[in-house]
Amino acid sequence: MLVSATFELLRNYVKERMKIMKLTLYLNDYETEKLFSYLRWLFVLLSVILFYVPPFSENVATNKDVFPYLLASGCLYMLITQIALFRMKDDKKHLKMVLKLGIAFDYIALIWLMALSGGIHSPLYPISILFVLHATIYWRTRGAFISMLMFSGAYIIMGYFMVDLAQFENYYPAALNLFFLSIIGLFGALIMLRERTHYIQKEAYHDLVHRDYLSGLFNHRSFQEKLKQNCTSGKRFCLLLGDIDDFKKVNDEQGHQKGDEVIKAAGEIFESICDRYNGQAFRYGGEEFALMFPEKTIPEMKGLMDELFATFAKTTILPLSMSFGESCSDEGNVPEELLSLADQRLYKAKQAGKKRVCLRNGELFEGVTESPTPYLVSN
Repeated sequence: MLVSATFELLRNYVKERMKIMKLTLYLNDYETEKLFSYLRWLFVLLSVILFYVPPFSENVATNKDVFPYLLASGCLYMLITQIALFRMKDDKKHLKMVLKLGIAFDYIALIWLMALSGGIHSPLYPISILFVLHATIYWRTRGAFISMLMFSGAYIIMGYFMVDLAQFENYYPAALNLFFLSIIGLFGALIMLRERTHYIQKEAYHDLVHRDYLSGLFNHRSFQEKLKQNCTSGKRFCLLLGDIDDFKKVNDEQGHQKGDEVIKAAGEIFESICDRYNGQAFRYGGEEFALMFPEKTIPEMKGLMDELFATFAKTTILPLSMSFGESCSDEGNVPEELLSLADQRLYKAKQAGKKRVCLRNGELFEGVTESPTPYLVSN
């Protein structure tokens, strides 16, 4: 029953990925680690069967006294990893740390598990190939060779202390295992490196199509796709449409290069605040930007906008001033309608004196912090 459930989980996961990735096996680091995390649970299940379920437990020499400690620590680690993967999906810095710790855990757990299930004769030896491939993903060629050397060294030490390596029945299978690990691990690593190279190239092409080069944000095409996706899925969200005040004067009086610097600075501000509020930012076109956030109450949106206005005021290039219009998914699920509402409210904010947001209820909010002095306003 448990075996069937585990295989069904893996089958559904792969099926889901194939559908999302349009029948391609190119996975990013996060999705790859999710797959490895599921495989860990599968190997835990296989280990329990090997240690406790006849006829496996009757025909394989295992240490059942120590195995529960490994099982408990392994399950605890994997549970923590699953939670960390879920929470750190968009936190690339800490996610990479979790991924590399996962490789170290795999190494320790594999050596420990093999020592408890027959040492160099353990039927779990083939897992070592996955360990090499896992290390190759994050450390490339260096990871492949270091992981093979580390495992081979531990394997030989295990054999030295657990059996008499001078005997043919011990050194012959040990030598064959290490030989095949080297061959399969090397070719597997080469295939894995090629796959990762193709994936990086694919992501680079994707960025060229979906990101705006100047601001670093997603472009207009990506915005339209995301807006349609959110509306179709019934996801509750807020849309902000913003426009840099008096931007034409920046280009006319200080040059287009200065205008480019302002666009870039605005992009960095939007990206930063979207990271904090779990949103997405887009360059809609010219000096216009669009932001989408999970649904927020009006007080929550005021707090977000107050922080945004305060950040604009601290920019070193020019004290940015922007106007915004807000719409919300509860006003309709048609992309064109939400965009039109946000655009109308943006116009209302402009007409009311700029550097403010017109919220979904029609309220004009300027922020509670000291407003920045509008740049390049000349009489």
